[in-house]
Amino acid sequence: MPMHIAIVFSPDYSSELQKLAFHTPVWLVDTPANHAAAEEAWRAAIEWPHITVTLFRPPEEHVTKEDWSTLLEQISFRERALDSVDVIGAPLSLVARAALTEAGLARFEETSSGFRAKRA
Repeated sequence: MPMHIAIVFSPDYSSELQKLAFHTPVWLVDTPANHAAAEEAWRAAIEWPHITVTLFRPPEEHVTKEDWSTLLEQISFRERALDSVDVIGAPLSLVARAALTEAGLARFEETSSGFRAKRA
């Protein structure tokens, strides 16, 4: 079964989190607003156990290839092999492309909220 996740860099994704988390595992940048929304999602997961939200520390001002690689390493440790990733709140930068390509996700398309990376 294909594995798809979302990685959210938006500092306040609270109003959209529940809807997204209901359909796909979410890795969410840990900010005060997102942390509160994640706690709500964790409470909802009692009734809907397929809801998965994982918080990660926000990167420094500019996300480096090392930041991307570390995050993807953490994700691959927790999730099955990824087939696609929706990235929300971050552009398709050269460093993101390089790290995702190294992780086997080498097909890219930009979206209105960020970009999607898929296995080649």
